[in-house]
Amino acid sequence: MVDRDVQANRQRTLGVVVIGNEVLSAKFRDENTPQLLHRLAEAGVRVGEVAILPDDVQRIAAVVRDFSQRFDFVLTTGGVGPTHDDRTWEGVALALGRDLAVHGAMVERIAARTGQPLTDEQLRMTRLPPDTELLGPTDRWPLLQCGNVFVLPGVPSMVALRLDLICRLLASPRPHLATVFLSIDEWLCVPAIDATVAAFPQLDIGSYPIFDHGDHRLRVTFEGFDAPPLVDAVGDLLHRVGLAQLVRIEWRGLPDDMPPPEWARAGGAWPR
Repeated sequence: MVDRDVQANRQRTLGVVVIGNEVLSAKFRDENTPQLLHRLAEAGVRVGEVAILPDDVQRIAAVVRDFSQRFDFVLTTGGVGPTHDDRTWEGVALALGRDLAVHGAMVERIAARTGQPLTDEQLRMTRLPPDTELLGPTDRWPLLQCGNVFVLPGVPSMVALRLDLICRLLASPRPHLATVFLSIDEWLCVPAIDATVAAFPQLDIGSYPIFDHGDHRLRVTFEGFDAPPLVDAVGDLLHRVGLAQLVRIEWRGLPDDMPPPEWARAGGAWPR
């Protein structure tokens, strides 16, 4: 299905909902969020927010409903097994105003995989909203989508398998990125950073002090879909703090034929 109308040239947005008392109580380490953020960023999908929730139907419903309205898509992990604490589908159904019923295609998928009639416990896992889509190859557990919500299991290896398909389905333009490494302390160049942010409101600019690296004390990142303003913003900041403070710049996604500006002719300031 995947659907939700999104302009072809716009980055898709997504909210992540990690579900499980075991994550909140640290009985299990949350391995899913780091891999989700990394893989989705590589696919050009902007994660707008991450929530880690208990196995509480009302709380799951409230957050999924909120995310489904604010973002193009929602992705949940965890809480889809056959036991008493697997409440995700109840919460998703409540969030989207759906009922739950035995899903015929899901019954067929599990029966084909096991080669046997479903047990009562397996049947519990087929209770889904009727309009739930089963995506992906038929030789393994499907990726489930209801409305604009993808529902994944909590096992990291199973999440990784479904991420391949999700990233292909939601792939979006990835913004250009410049990471500027400076030898100056952050507090000394706050006015310069503020001025550059004000001059280039179309860019996402972040400032990150570094305390455990020998060759730089500050990283400033510039992210945007239009390369010339991004390059100009980097030059603007370097003009304000002084080019002597530059350690190096790492660039991502600049057009191959883009000529370097005058300030970038210094060693290490241009990627080619």
